Amino acid sequence: MLAQAMTPADASRAQSPAQQAAASSSPTQEAAERSGDDTSGGDIVVTGFRAALEGAIDTKRRSANIIDAIKADDMASFPDANLAESIQRIPGVSIQRDAGEGRNVTVRGLGGDFVRTLLNGIEAFSATTGSTLGVVAGINRTRGFDYSTFASELFSGVTVSKSQSADMDEGSLAATIDLQTAKPFDKKGVRGAVSVQGAYYDANKSYAPRLAGLLSATSGSFGALISGAYSKRRAQEEGYSDTSQSDYSDALNGFCGRATDDPNQAGSQVINTAIPFVNTLSGAGNRPANQCFSGKPSDPTAYSKINQPNVFLPRNPGLGRFELDQERIGLTAALQYVPSSDTKVTLDAVYSQFKQDRRDYALSLASNNRNVNGASAAFPLFAGRVDSQIIDVNVDPNGQVDYMKLNNVDIKHIQEVTRSTTKTYEIGLTFEQNIGDRLKLRARAGKAGSDYNQPYTVLISYDGFNKDGYIWDARNDPRRPLINYGYDVTNLANVTFTNAGTGLTPDIRVVRAGVRNDLTTGALDAEYELTNALSLKVGGMYKKFRFVSTQDQRFFANNGPPCVVSASNNAAVAGSPPAACAGYSTFNLAQFASDFPTLESLSQTLTGFGRQLDLPAGSVTSFVVPDVQAFIDKVGVTCNCANKYGDFRLSYVTALGNNRRVGEDDKALYAQLNFDVDVLGGRQLRGNAGVRYVKTDVASTGYTSATSQITVPNSYTDWLPSLNASIDVVPNLMARFAFAKVMARPGFNALTPGGSVNTTFGAQSATIGNPLLDPYRAKNYDLSFEYYPQKGAFYGVALFYKDIGSTIQNLAAQEAYSNTGLPLSLLPAGQDGTTIYTVTRFRNTSGGSIKGVEVNIQQPFTFLPGALKKFGFAGNYTYVQSRVLYYLSAGLTATTTYDQFINVSPNSVNATLFYDDNRFSTRVSVAYRDAYLTALPFKAEVPDGNYSYSTTNVDANISYKIVPGLTLTLDMLNLTNQAADQYSGAIRKAQRVYSVTGRQFFLGASFSF
Repeated sequence: MLAQAMTPADASRAQSPAQQAAASSSPTQEAAERSGDDTSGGDIVVTGFRAALEGAIDTKRRSANIIDAIKADDMASFPDANLAESIQRIPGVSIQRDAGEGRNVTVRGLGGDFVRTLLNGIEAFSATTGSTLGVVAGINRTRGFDYSTFASELFSGVTVSKSQSADMDEGSLAATIDLQTAKPFDKKGVRGAVSVQGAYYDANKSYAPRLAGLLSATSGSFGALISGAYSKRRAQEEGYSDTSQSDYSDALNGFCGRATDDPNQAGSQVINTAIPFVNTLSGAGNRPANQCFSGKPSDPTAYSKINQPNVFLPRNPGLGRFELDQERIGLTAALQYVPSSDTKVTLDAVYSQFKQDRRDYALSLASNNRNVNGASAAFPLFAGRVDSQIIDVNVDPNGQVDYMKLNNVDIKHIQEVTRSTTKTYEIGLTFEQNIGDRLKLRARAGKAGSDYNQPYTVLISYDGFNKDGYIWDARNDPRRPLINYGYDVTNLANVTFTNAGTGLTPDIRVVRAGVRNDLTTGALDAEYELTNALSLKVGGMYKKFRFVSTQDQRFFANNGPPCVVSASNNAAVAGSPPAACAGYSTFNLAQFASDFPTLESLSQTLTGFGRQLDLPAGSVTSFVVPDVQAFIDKVGVTCNCANKYGDFRLSYVTALGNNRRVGEDDKALYAQLNFDVDVLGGRQLRGNAGVRYVKTDVASTGYTSATSQITVPNSYTDWLPSLNASIDVVPNLMARFAFAKVMARPGFNALTPGGSVNTTFGAQSATIGNPLLDPYRAKNYDLSFEYYPQKGAFYGVALFYKDIGSTIQNLAAQEAYSNTGLPLSLLPAGQDGTTIYTVTRFRNTSGGSIKGVEVNIQQPFTFLPGALKKFGFAGNYTYVQSRVLYYLSAGLTATTTYDQFINVSPNSVNATLFYDDNRFSTRVSVAYRDAYLTALPFKAEVPDGNYSYSTTNVDANISYKIVPGLTLTLDMLNLTNQAADQYSGAIRKAQRVYSVTGRQFFLGASFSF
């Protein structure tokens, strides 16, 4: 049972208007409020919102399916920032936080692609971009719902269905979450509400407003309601990150040898064969892949320590900050016509706009992330690790480098700016009609969609080339290693933006992207009462999905060889490059240097870094970065044109995989028998049994070349039987059983028949879709026991088992470029069809199993004397054990391993202790989840993964009712400043991310009438 739905809420707690709208809608509550709170002795009569919570318990108890329901007042009773954080308090539900807020949910071990989210009964989508410490954050192109796009104030209730019945829409292996907005006939008459809050974020000492309002009225048979919510948020996250580990035994990851670079000299490490190259400055020829242009060998002792099998070291460790400016606007509206108890017509609509400006700052080691593969030959001073010397190193007993001193390294000073807007909408029309005493009809039609628009992401970096004395030391604290960059990172004189003899154009990346999801749906249901104990329900549904993804970019990694007109390599050509440079962006270094002789007017210094990180003494607290907004204003990098500084035109050619569309038509028919009979001497047996037939037709369109599109059709059918049954074992003790065959369709991001390619020397990769993927399929079993000892109290134990027959994995393998099916014209000079690429494809793979138990307790302390009876407790514990077969790379002979499912915590706990005396209330909520797997394998052919450490979030709320209808509140979130804390390797535990977002405080008031 959902904690919120069973925790006494405070009648004086400041609620959102939508929540206040539904707070007094149950007859049980209204009767209780008329009765008052008898404290003189005898039975305690529960008043206000406690009665509404009892109604939520009754809803769960009466349901034929296994559900949890969050009522409006319950959502208001917890100090949660958004819907995801409210839903996490349901047993079996965990969330992934992003920038300090809940973003996605995992239910019983399965993530967003396996959880369907509905808006007023219609499937919902929300494409957004991530807010991670890494650069070029990913865009959500899956079916998973992003809860960060909606203000929680818009919703009056949430229903979470954990079991499936034939009359429910298919598409979920885990749960279906239905978000409900308020309706005018939730409570008749004229009513209104307004709430105001001020937010304070201590990470960046900023303030922001939250406003919401609602007005509803009914007159006779008609009713109308409108509500709105507005909020701003200024968030900041800082931390350390190293999102990629390198196995030194990989043949492409060597440092300079122990002696000066001579392939014939003892001690030099020739790590692959000679590679032909063509370079404008050097001409054509062959050089060994580990050519050390620096001419400086590594320290022999350090080199011997690190040059061992299964020694891992960080590839791109660094410090980062990102800042978010977010604005949410939400509107709901509803019209209802109820001429009689037999007829109801409802028109509802939801609109949300979520704007976000994100600024990423990073200072990171770049050269460790560059494999050799001919890079030293093509770009002499951009070679990466092959030109760096290992001077000193320490390798721990697990093979993890925890200290290294390097010379001749390259450092990147980065700023990335992203502007994006997500608009989400839903409009639905529902007609309900009773015909006679036995027949019920329900017709529904609607549209829903999400439109993500990213006019630009601009990443610009300065380079500190060939720096000596770089030290990375994680021996004392792996979460906050000491990093000494070997030079003054605040001094512009120590970095360069021009090519500095590297033969490369400056690092300017511009990406424009969009994602649109549209759904048109219609459904018809009819239920006929056969007897007083049996009814037959039949119906059908049609859904038409349309998914479109677009992306254009000017991307540094695809700039290719330099485009020059002189041997000095400092006068690149803009507009019309030589034929050898066709298809690559150019930059006019001479013009740029003339207009900007120094970088000062295009730069800024990030200060105050690490205030909440408790960094070791000597850590960097300031560093210089490009000022992206200045580059936009003064250089015109977002003009999508060729100007005097360079060619900034955007193209889809190098982003073919993100230019695609999917059309999907789903048709379903079902028949279901509902029963409510007395068995075994008068015990009530209730439930349903039925079968659902589903046919899916999908057509995926993508690019196989810059000028060629292909559309690949696919179709499949599913028969989905289901059974839900509950029986009253003894008074107040209920047993439930459920079984269902279920399916979930592949994410839209996996279905493209084309792909995208990264041609960067030493980091060649391609990502290819698979339009012929089959869906995920599983069999779900549930058994639960529910005990209701008294009004407002609940104890429950639920067992569940999921037999997952098939899954989908994104697998990487080393293949010749010609195997990708992508055109050779995308390749730069020096590469051809035989060039080896890391090719990633989605593939159907074997399944696995998930089993677990949920324990739930809800107990108001009404049995205690005096003020103690105003206290109460709500808590739940979930244990999940999962096992799935992972392929470590693509191919029939690929190595496999068994591990847990992604994002599954074996143990999770939610607990709330509250006090409520009808005027003053307070509560403290704790949410804990175990460490969990986030990716496997973290690198092809390595049977190890990436993980998150356990997390504990503590939140609190205080509220005081001044007069009836007027309430003051204080919400306090993330009181322990819980960090995002991730690592790589189950045994090695190499730190990937350690970042904090700070505490959040919300002071507000609400008024209702």
